[in-house]
Amino acid sequence: MNSHQHIESAITWLKNAQDATPDGGVSAWFSLLTGWRSSYIETTGYIINTFLDCAEYLRDPSLVERAIRMADFLLEMQLKSGGYRTSVPSDRKVSEPTVFNTGQDLLGLTNIYTLTKENKYLDSCIKAADFLCDIQESDGSWKKNTYGSTKHTYHTRVAWGLLKVFQISGNNRYKTSAIKNLEWAMSNQLDNGWFAHNELPPPNISVPYTHTISYAIEGLFWSGKLLHNKKFISAAQKGALPLAKYYLENKFLPGTFDQNWHSNNRYSCVTGDAQISLIWAELFNLTKDTIYSQAVRNMNSYLRSLQHTHSPLKGICGALPGSDPLWGDIWRNQGYCRLTYLNWATKFYIDALLAEEKYLKK
Repeated sequence: MNSHQHIESAITWLKNAQDATPDGGVSAWFSLLTGWRSSYIETTGYIINTFLDCAEYLRDPSLVERAIRMADFLLEMQLKSGGYRTSVPSDRKVSEPTVFNTGQDLLGLTNIYTLTKENKYLDSCIKAADFLCDIQESDGSWKKNTYGSTKHTYHTRVAWGLLKVFQISGNNRYKTSAIKNLEWAMSNQLDNGWFAHNELPPPNISVPYTHTISYAIEGLFWSGKLLHNKKFISAAQKGALPLAKYYLENKFLPGTFDQNWHSNNRYSCVTGDAQISLIWAELFNLTKDTIYSQAVRNMNSYLRSLQHTHSPLKGICGALPGSDPLWGDIWRNQGYCRLTYLNWATKFYIDALLAEEKYLKK
C-alpha cells in the first residue's frame, strides 16, 4: 500500500469513529474490551483540522461537512464560563471546563470560522479565549481547571490555540497571554531539551510520555511559526533533536523519558511517535538537516506496520493503537492506553504521513 491508501484507511476509521456516536463528535477510542467510547471533546477539536486537510488531499468534500458537524458539536459542549466541557453529558451530567480541552478545541474552531465566516464560531472562540486569559496565573502558566490542578508545560498547545484566536479577532490580549505561557514553558526546559512539569498527573506516571513531550514541542513550534519567532522554534528543535538522535541510534522510541533522556520502557507510545514524526518533517523542511528526514522515513514506515488495513472489524481497520505492543509491557504493568485504538493516535498518524508526502517526496 502507498501513503495515499494508508491515509484513506485511517480517515475511514475516523469517519467510523464519528458515526459511532450520536452527537457529531468523534469517539475517543475503540477498546478490545468495551468497544466504542463516547465522543471525546478535546480531540474532536483538533481532528477537525485533519479532516479539512484530508478533504483537500483526498479530494473528498464530505470531509468538510463532517468537520463542520464536529464544530457544531463543540459549540454544544461550551459552558457559560467559555470553557468546554471535560466530558459529554451522557458520561457526566455536571462537567467542569478544562484548560487543555479548551485550547485544543480552539485549534479546530478557528479554522472552521476561517472557512465559513459564520459568527457563531468566532463568538465561541472569543468566549473560550477570554476564559483562558481570565484564569491564567501571573507567571503565564495555568493551574485552575487543569488535570490534577497542576501546571503543565504541554499547555503550549493552549497558547497556540490562543494565537489562532488572535489571528481571527485581532485582540492583542490573546497574543500577550499566549506569549507569557510560551516563555513560562521555555523557563522549564532543561539545557538538554527536556521539559519539566510535563507529565500527566497521578494516577499516571512521574515522567512524561512522548505524547506530552511532543505536545510541548508542537505548541512552541507552531506558535513560533505563527509569530515568526525564532526563539520558540529553536526551543522546539532543542526538544525534538534528542528524540531523533535517540530513535535513529536505538531504532525504537520508548513510551517515556526522564530528565536525562533515559527510559527503561519496553513499549512505545504510538501517539507520541506520530506527533514527533510530524515535527521532524517540519524541522527538515526548515533546516534541511537529513537527521530529521531519516527519522521521519523510519518512523512512518514503523507506524504503517502497526496499522491494520484489512481487519473485518470497523473498530480496528485503519486505526493506530495506544501502545506497541498493544498490551504494553505486561510484566511491569506499563503502557499508554493499552488494548485500545485511539482517535488521537490515528489523527496524528495521518498528519505525519501528510507531512512526509509534502516535504520528503517533492
